[in-house]
Amino acid sequence: MLSALCLLLAVPIVAVATDAAAEGVDEVEALLVEAGSVKTSDVARFQQLLGELDTRAGDATPEQRHRLQILRAYRHALLGESGPAVDLLGGVLGESRVPDIRFEAGGLLSNIHAANRRFEDSLRILEEILPLVDRIKDLETRHRGLLNAGVVYNQVGEYRIGRQLAQAVVDSHPDPRNACAAENLVAEASLGLEEDVDEPRLRANIAHCDALNERVFAAFARAHLARWLAASDRVDQAIRLLEGYLATVEETRYPFLQGVYHALLAEYRLREGAQAQAEAHAVVAVERTRGIGNIEPLVSAYGTLYRIASQRGDAEATLLAYKAFVDAERRHLNDVKSREMAYQIVRHQSQQQSQQIELLNQKNALLELDQSNTRQRARLWLVVAGLLAFLLATTAYWAFTTKRLQMRLRRLAELDPLTGVSNRHHFSEKAGRVLASCKQDHRVVALLTFDLDHFKQVNDRYGHAAGDWVLQQVAKACAELCGPGDCIGRLGGEEFAMLLPGCDAATGRQLAEDALDRLAAIDTDGRGYEVRIAASFGITDTTLSGYDLTRLMSHGDRAMYAAKRAGRARVAVFDEDNVRALTPRSSGLDGPAELRLAGDERRTFPA
Repeated sequence: MLSALCLLLAVPIVAVATDAAAEGVDEVEALLVEAGSVKTSDVARFQQLLGELDTRAGDATPEQRHRLQILRAYRHALLGESGPAVDLLGGVLGESRVPDIRFEAGGLLSNIHAANRRFEDSLRILEEILPLVDRIKDLETRHRGLLNAGVVYNQVGEYRIGRQLAQAVVDSHPDPRNACAAENLVAEASLGLEEDVDEPRLRANIAHCDALNERVFAAFARAHLARWLAASDRVDQAIRLLEGYLATVEETRYPFLQGVYHALLAEYRLREGAQAQAEAHAVVAVERTRGIGNIEPLVSAYGTLYRIASQRGDAEATLLAYKAFVDAERRHLNDVKSREMAYQIVRHQSQQQSQQIELLNQKNALLELDQSNTRQRARLWLVVAGLLAFLLATTAYWAFTTKRLQMRLRRLAELDPLTGVSNRHHFSEKAGRVLASCKQDHRVVALLTFDLDHFKQVNDRYGHAAGDWVLQQVAKACAELCGPGDCIGRLGGEEFAMLLPGCDAATGRQLAEDALDRLAAIDTDGRGYEVRIAASFGITDTTLSGYDLTRLMSHGDRAMYAAKRAGRARVAVFDEDNVRALTPRSSGLDGPAELRLAGDERRTFPA
């Protein structure tokens, strides 16, 4: 939904009363106000007004020039020229100190970055402008900024933040269009969190968006409702809802939205047994979305075509559809991972920045104390000996305190604060040094990457405190398996990695099986959590993947995804041609110890 809402929501306004233009107080102001009011309804007039404003830019105040730059950036964004738009908005943020202008420019810039899949840049801008929200005088500007942020946070998987921002707009009496968009984001976040959707509220919003003739918002609201109906075993209602609005969706000429509708209809028609209709919708969904990127409707459509071919018993078509489905799913999952990682990186950088500010404050306090002591010494020369002793003691104390703080900050910079193992950055640095040393000594190194299975269900059912506890127990159990020269790190979320110098893939596989046994043995009942902890492991070593860390991590991830596709709670060993997916003999988990084909041949899965 991101690409649909970015520019629909990021419409800059010129927050000045329109009666100023009517009274002719300021001709530049009048042109700015009119340009802001017609930019979506009359593009030709909008372009003409920008031309007139360009000729009168010399008469404008600094604030008016900044508002003109925002309008110019919006024009570039509409034309798909993100480079000039980013330059203009960056200039506004660098020069203006007016909260409303910074908030407006930052919101548009954040959405342009998000539309271009530059989520780290987008989130950094939001971190900068969201603290300004309470200082924004224009209510519509504030609402639109919160909605822009909600769209981005939903896209990076932080649905609770996205819903909180959208609900804040709903609760503060927005204008009708922003209310329509906000309710859409609330429903989208609830679906993303796999929570119950307020169906009467969503139906009311559909009627509201229809009344405004906001067809794109109304279409997405119907798609959200259809997903909820299907999840509630009302597939027939979902089909009628989507088919009843399909003609309007086709009129929008918006491929992504069309792909969403056709992909959902293909999935639901197949569930109803209407194979021919399902195939027709799936084919259209693929045609409309294949060139857009790594999006969910494309994955869904390929999955439907794969199931249809399998039901028909057409082996060749099944294989082709399966390959397309797996490739689309892999690219989509990678895209989702990159968005989630962008959020984690920006969040970590924000925490580091806060820690650095705190350290500077302490250093400033020390400086002020030294200056005060110096002035005191000059005035009280009769007690210089005692004062000198006091100063030396104070300096020694602050030096000791500062040293301890520096050591603590170093640990914070290197270790994951929740689990106590290395964070992603420190793990990468340490692993790089180990690999370089082992390469010179011709020593083999094994890499294990693993991701906890169904971890989101722990957070959803028992809360984030339970999830944090599980992560701590997993890190502790796996760290106990590491030797003095081994590295273990948390890469982000529920994903970990272990680097084992002197071990090959076979040894790594044995260690992964031991880790699965340890994870299964973690006692969750004592905490009141009725869960069984398991993970999917991917194994490779330098004889298979070389000594380049990026390549090792890529191959480990491919093996790990193969383990997940094989049923999770398994170990998969990377091979240039295939990945062997195994389950440990003594893990205590359900399923056979090893997946096999006829006879004794191991079943393999494509990397």
